[in-house]
Order: sequence, then C-alpha cells, then structure tokens
Amino acid sequence: PPIAVLWDQSLLWGLICRQTLRSLEVPFHFLSAAEVARGCLNRYRVLLVSGGWASHKIRALGRAGRNQINHFIEHGGSYIGFCGGAGMALASPPCLGLVPLERMPMTERLPNASGSVQIRGVADHPAWQGLPEEIPVSVWWPSQFAWHPLPRTLCLGAYTAPCKDFWVADLPLSDVKGQQVDWNNWERVYGINLDPKRLMGQPAILEVGLGKGRLILSYPHLETPEDGLGNQLLVNVLKYLDDEASRHLTPVNTLENPWTEEIRPPGGESLQALHALRDAVNDLIAFGERHLLWYWRSPWLLRWQRGIRGLEYGMLAVTTQFLADLGNVTTDSCSSKPDPWKEPIQSLEKEIQQFCRQAKVLLLEEKLAGHAGNLSKIGKVNERVDELRLYLFGNHMNHGGLCRSIFDQLDHLLLQLLRSRIQNSGVRMIRLKH
Repeated sequence: PPIAVLWDQSLLWGLICRQTLRSLEVPFHFLSAAEVARGCLNRYRVLLVSGGWASHKIRALGRAGRNQINHFIEHGGSYIGFCGGAGMALASPPCLGLVPLERMPMTERLPNASGSVQIRGVADHPAWQGLPEEIPVSVWWPSQFAWHPLPRTLCLGAYTAPCKDFWVADLPLSDVKGQQVDWNNWERVYGINLDPKRLMGQPAILEVGLGKGRLILSYPHLETPEDGLGNQLLVNVLKYLDDEASRHLTPVNTLENPWTEEIRPPGGESLQALHALRDAVNDLIAFGERHLLWYWRSPWLLRWQRGIRGLEYGMLAVTTQFLADLGNVTTDSCSSKPDPWKEPIQSLEKEIQQFCRQAKVLLLEEKLAGHAGNLSKIGKVNERVDELRLYLFGNHMNHGGLCRSIFDQLDHLLLQLLRSRIQNSGVRMIRLKH
C-alpha cells in the first residue's frame, strides 16, 4: 500500500524524495500538515518525513497534527524520518518528543558535514537484507543523536569512514586528509568543529519502539536521488516498517490517491508569471556564479562559499524551476473561466522579484565583508549586511523574513500542482543552465 509523505516545509527535500520514490516504484501519497491534523493518517501504515527545518514542520502541524502523529505510532503505525524529519521526533525542542533522546549539542558534534560516508549496519536485521555490512550513504549537514542506550532502541547504522566526496565546511576531505592537517588550528580559525573523527563511530540510524509502533530515524538522506545502496536500504526499511505496522493496522486496499484533486491548470497569465519568477531566480544564481560565490555540486544542490546562505538560494532555484515546469505541463490557455492561480502566482512573483533585487545587494556586501575577514553566516557582520539579512532571512539559521514568506507560498503551490489530475508529470529536477 502507499506510504504517506508529509509535504509541508520540505521543498527541495520533498522533491528529491518524490523523485527517488517514483524511480524506485514505491507507491506514496503526499499529505499536508492540515490533513494530518484532521486524522487522515488512519488511511496509512507508514509516515515518511523528509528533510527540512523541524521548527517549520512543527509550526505547520500545530498541536493537533503533533497529537495525531503520536496517536498513529502508539497504535501501531510506523514513522521514518530523514535529517530534519529525524530530529523532529527527538526530545530537543522544537520537537514531537516521540523519542527520549536529544540532539547532540553544537559544541560537541560535527556541524557542517556533507557528501558520502560509510555506515556499518546490523547484518541480521531485515533492513540490511541483501546489503553489504558497510555501505556509502549521503549526508547533507546532519545533526547528531545524543546517544545513550534505551529500552526498545537499536542503533541500526553507525558512521565508520568518510568517502572521497565528503566535505567538512568548505574543505573537501580528500584534498586535506593526506596533508598532516592540524585540525585544532583550522577549528580555531573557522570557529566550528571540523575534525571528521567526531562523526565516526556515532549512530547514524536508530530504530525506536513506541507503543505498538516503531520509528526509524536517519540522519543520512537515504532518499538522495540515484544513491545506489542507500536507496536499496530505504526500500528495505519501508518494507520492514510496513510489515511491522500491518500487524496492528488495517491494510490499505487501493492505490487510488484520495488527495488528488480536479484542479484547473494555470492559465496564460499565470504561466507568464511563473516564467518571470523562474527567470529572476536563474539570473540571481548566475549572478552568484559570476562572483564565484557558488556552483552546482549536483543537479539539485549548490556548493556555496562559506558565510552566505547558499542552501536557501539553491532551494529557491530548484523549486521555482520545478514549479515553472509543472505549469508548462498543466497550462490551460483556452478557458474563459477565471484563473484561480493568477492571484497567488502573481503575488509570489512580486515577492521573488523583490527578494532577488535585494539578495544581489546583500551578496555584494557579503563579498566585501568576506574580503575584510568579517563574514559569518549567523551573528553581526556590519550594519548594512545585518539589515539586509534580517529583511531577507531573519536572524536565525531556520530561514525567516521574506524568504520564509516565499517558501510558504511555494510549499502550497507545489502541492496543489503536484496533486492535479490534469497531469501525470514526469518533471524531474534538472541543473539550471543559463
């Protein structure tokens, strides 16, 4: 039966999850946080929560949604969370408090790791069926578990060694590990932990029992597209969780998606606005490339200069491109009826145009501050940078400001278009070319 995938506040991570589940032929339905709050999880046996900021997901779910997820698991449902979706289940606020473990404090963990890393699994566990004892998986700036043994808790996978494409902050480990690096000196200059040994031996994936149900919490992104053995581990985990949940929950007897709606596609003016907002973001990305602030690390992920908000810019680029591509597939230029998409899409375009104009100013100011040796992602830089950052992103790591307004609107529009019966989109994420 289909699994339920929580859509809200996933954006890029929701899109890569969609792409990977489709390529693996895993049936799934997107659920909004509002639908979870209304009790719609009772149609499913497994809930998947992809990456993204846990605080924004908690905000979208509200108390009712949080209670529904707890009830679902207590009565036999299964939960699988990746990165932010894993952290959301822990006891460190903001959280669901499903698992009595906290996130490791920033001062103790490796806070800025990305790329491939080896993990060692539990050989006789069903999740590792047909897999080597050690496999490479992808991590994208994970937190870490403040691990201590608990009843009904199993470390399902532990980090063992970095792979060739592993980075710490802006340092590709393959370039520095043979250079007799003194990590203490680097950490003193960078102001963060950098030694990858901090990650090795730590739990990467946990299995936890709760009531009649169970959770699998993974800081590695097993849903990373075309991630070979990581994707196979994901399939095994989903089968295992569904088998466990089937002992307590009524099976789903149909693949029909009850949340697919008959929605009229965007009209011509809406499509023009979609193209305009996409082009504005593409121009912003090209601006950053010209100034050597970032480049495309993968078709869906930027590699950015330390000290700027590269993840948000990359997410904006991928989601607006995807939204415009969906609009192209579903466009309706012949209908004489009022276009329900026109107002929300034009409102989004206005905010994105403003964001891109101000972001270019901010990036230049950050470039100048960086050359002066005074650039950090969070904290005071100078009056001009601080003012622009507050307006565009707020003053926390979890994006606020105009960025939050834009992402909230993108979140809603993407779900509506993905659910339209008018199209069965094969749109995939692609590298943005200029």
